[in-house]
Amino acid sequence: MAAPLTTGQPSVAVPCYAERRYGGVQDDKLLMATPPAFLPKAVDGLEALAGNGLRYPIPPYGIQSDATAGLGVSYG
Repeated sequence: MAAPLTTGQPSVAVPCYAERRYGGVQDDKLLMATPPAFLPKAVDGLEALAGNGLRYPIPPYGIQSDATAGLGVSYG
């Protein structure tokens, strides 16, 4: 959080031990902080991805879903 406040630029970080231990952040997650001025561009980017068929966040395939439905679209 400090970098965006001091530099005005977005930042990405690997969660620390306390965030994982006490905050429940999983090992495969990253943390991102951004000033509000960057949010309209981020929303525009997400809308562009959705317009191209990529929905975010990307839902995982679990044991209760059939992966062939999604794989069939990508790999015919």
